[in-house]
Amino acid sequence: MKEILLFILTYLIGSISNSYIFGKIFRMKDIRDYGSKNAGATNMFRVFGAKLGLITLFLDILKGVLAVLVARYFDVSYAQYIALVGVVLGHNFPFYLNFNAGKGVSTTVGAIIAMDYKLGLVVVVLMFLVVLLTKYVSLASILMFLGFFIYTLISFKELNLAVIISFIVAFVGILRHSKNIKRLTKGEENKFYIFKSKSEA
Repeated sequence: MKEILLFILTYLIGSISNSYIFGKIFRMKDIRDYGSKNAGATNMFRVFGAKLGLITLFLDILKGVLAVLVARYFDVSYAQYIALVGVVLGHNFPFYLNFNAGKGVSTTVGAIIAMDYKLGLVVVVLMFLVVLLTKYVSLASILMFLGFFIYTLISFKELNLAVIISFIVAFVGILRHSKNIKRLTKGEENKFYIFKSKSEA
């Protein structure tokens, strides 16, 4: 029963779609109708600019952090992992947006930071370097999901709920990037420039 309550609470936290909300409030537009049509921070950067993009990124990360902090008040096994899958599924599939919103990248990173800040720091640095070197946010995201699952599998060395949940999160996250994967293989993926030169701006 406690596990179900934790999942529901964290799902509701995750379902707060910051990109959708800010798009409606400040631009009176549905972010899902523009750019990549994804309700996430990267698309906010591209469509509505750096300011709203950064705010969305921060709040999406904060959702993951908050979910794991909430989990610490629940005396159940693998509480943090239950919170992780709840908040990510809430972010990706909010009930009031026809179960279609983001891809769970920033929220997953936030949860990892709260679970193990050292691991979270490594994840953030590696993702930043991948984007800096390749200009592909999607590639960094896919590698993050895959890496987190492998790390969890190696850490526990056995099949348990944590490993199963990390697999689900990774599988859903990579599946949500299926179009990006196709574009990457064709060399048609949109690039994201962290530092723009005047000629690229």
